[in-house]
Amino acid sequence: MKFFNAREEIERMHRKLPHWRQGEVPIFVTFRLADSLPREVLEPWIAARDAFLAAFPQPWDKATEAMYHGEFSDKMDDHLDVGHGCCALRNPEVARIVGDRFQHFDGKRYHLWSHVVMPNHAHALFTLNDGESLPDTLQGWKGVSSRLIHKTGLCDLNPFWQREYFDRLVRSPEHFDKISDYVRENPVKALLGRGEYLLWERE
Repeated sequence: MKFFNAREEIERMHRKLPHWRQGEVPIFVTFRLADSLPREVLEPWIAARDAFLAAFPQPWDKATEAMYHGEFSDKMDDHLDVGHGCCALRNPEVARIVGDRFQHFDGKRYHLWSHVVMPNHAHALFTLNDGESLPDTLQGWKGVSSRLIHKTGLCDLNPFWQREYFDRLVRSPEHFDKISDYVRENPVKALLGRGEYLLWERE
């Protein structure tokens, strides 16, 4: 397994957030429902994040990246675990649709290591195959799952997913294990009961 190397070439996909890819380095991604965060939570977070990005232009060293994720990615996860919004993914039928999209191209376009579908967001740890696009992969997961969910009539949230997503490259075997543990333990951390989440891990 390859891991992130700051001295090697990085593919950067610029939108509001930094999105990086480096060959077949594993990627940890989080995406959320459109109503998953109230404005009073989201707006201060965005303002602080934009100030950080202005003060610390990329590329980042390991310490700066860790500071970014500690201040923003980890706090975002904490906000999501509170369970704001309609939490449509708490319904097992709806969660299964998202889980099936993760599995659909596993072994063909990417190698999926683990994923968890929480009530208002989802995490996935995976490695893209050579030539595959991170934005296209996320658009496939989100676009197809939202259409299928709307067809069930179980949720009328539209748009279903927030357009943006959060991602990070895996830096080491220890980092990989830490992320894997986070995916596995996220439902416990959020105090979810059986049937309120969908967890899958490669054996």
